Amino acid sequence: MKNIKFCIVLLITLLGFSCSLEETIYDLATPESAIKSVSDVDNAIIGAYASINAIDFFGRSAMWVTHSSADDLSSTAGNEPGVLARRITLNSSHYHYIHLWWEIYEGISNSNGVLDYVEQLDLPESFENKAVSEAKFLRGFFYFNLVNLYGGVPLILKSVDASQEFNVSRNSVDEVYTQIFLDLEDAIAYLPSRSAQPSGEKGRATKQSAQAYMVKACLHYANYLDLNGRSSESGQYYQKAIQYADEILNSGEYQLVSDYATLWDVNQETVSAREILFAVINTRDAANPGNQGEGGFMVQFFNPNTITGVSGRPDGGGTSHYKVQPWFIDRYLQGEYVGDYRVEKTFRFSWTNWRTGKNRTTWPNTPTEEWESQPYIKKYVDAGGLATFSNENDFYLIRLSDIYLMKAEAENELNGPTAAAYTAFNKVRERARLADGTSRATPADLTPGLSKEDFRMKIFDERGLEFIGEYSRYFDLRRMRYKDNTRTMLEYQFDEYLPGLPQGLPKWVDGAWTTGLTEATNIAPYNIKYELIPIPSTEIAINPNLVQNPGW
Repeated sequence: MKNIKFCIVLLITLLGFSCSLEETIYDLATPESAIKSVSDVDNAIIGAYASINAIDFFGRSAMWVTHSSADDLSSTAGNEPGVLARRITLNSSHYHYIHLWWEIYEGISNSNGVLDYVEQLDLPESFENKAVSEAKFLRGFFYFNLVNLYGGVPLILKSVDASQEFNVSRNSVDEVYTQIFLDLEDAIAYLPSRSAQPSGEKGRATKQSAQAYMVKACLHYANYLDLNGRSSESGQYYQKAIQYADEILNSGEYQLVSDYATLWDVNQETVSAREILFAVINTRDAANPGNQGEGGFMVQFFNPNTITGVSGRPDGGGTSHYKVQPWFIDRYLQGEYVGDYRVEKTFRFSWTNWRTGKNRTTWPNTPTEEWESQPYIKKYVDAGGLATFSNENDFYLIRLSDIYLMKAEAENELNGPTAAAYTAFNKVRERARLADGTSRATPADLTPGLSKEDFRMKIFDERGLEFIGEYSRYFDLRRMRYKDNTRTMLEYQFDEYLPGLPQGLPKWVDGAWTTGLTEATNIAPYNIKYELIPIPSTEIAINPNLVQNPGW
């Protein structure tokens, strides 16, 4: 998993977009002079991958924008975009919104640079086919992220000539998804399966990576059609999602790791790789601090600042950046989730405070010395990390459990809760029951008899626990419908469910916890503006053809 190094090599121009989507030269070389050989093309492709791990994409900005704008976490950082959004003070000029847009378009431009020039070279046919497929996968990946964050966006499919003024208009959501499907289908044709991938390319896209994003793109687009009164068109995309999911599941190339905890052991990433269809690959980087190089920063985000032994920071701790909302934990401490192994391996309820030497305990456990209102996520731990705040933990974007749950969801939306839907769903619970080798009774398999809408809610809850802290919740809230079929889960949660909970954080008073279940500053009334993030104000100001998203 560590063989690919996401340095921004950019031996070619790898044209990037400035705030006006005009050309920015990142190197003095021109594409014509820089791309001449197999090695040059491969370096150019690696340059396109670099945007994924960049500080302004998955290195930081995408995390802050999405994790802080969902309902499962709260943040201690007062200038965080999600916190500001919930306080109704955020505007489209926020740093992370601007730089996230730029970075994703830089990745698209880099992919276009490969596609524009590779076919002009005399390259071995097999290499050329793979290079084109990989560049198209990356372009499809970048556009998938854009359309899910911003809605319809400008489709840029060629490198930009330096003489051009580029006041582009937004393409529709339909047009963007059409291009995503085209790129991913082309990528599937020539990308190698995992078992055929050269050892030096671990971490790069495989055929199954492209198929996985086809599953996700088809499902998300079908959800979009349903939410916009176009259910007569959605069925074919649910069917395609099922088709591509089956191709992955029947390939034998990937499998669920037997112990859920293995996924979060930084020393077992080679074992975990058999479940990971695509990920942000991180490597401890002594030369660059934190998320500015090849290392990951998630350890800092998700761990308390009073713990030690979990990171490479001088104190060995985190930054207490993200904490889990008490109501979210409460959901998985009762009913069918009582005793779920994933709860034990996902949430941190106690640790030794290195400053005081005392045991620190969070709600809902009984404290013996010190207490804190909110648990933390403990998926990201790297005791061998570097003092530069650089950690090894890979950040998973699609796991095989996601394929099972997406198949179950697509099957349910298309045909109701069929036997195939139950079987796919229960594969995820079966792994959870295996625990660390000692089988448990919970979570039990779902049994037939649920309505279509109730099965959808089961999927929503299952995804919440399985993928917390993995760049999923915000998109699940926005794309999935509540069981009344008229509202997104985002609207239901923020307009009805969360306001009905006991407000404020739990406190340990006179030997008992108070009943508050929410960090209230993150819960403001629902507003349609939160269904999409804003187009950066810098883009709107200089491009009269760009129209802002509603409410921003």
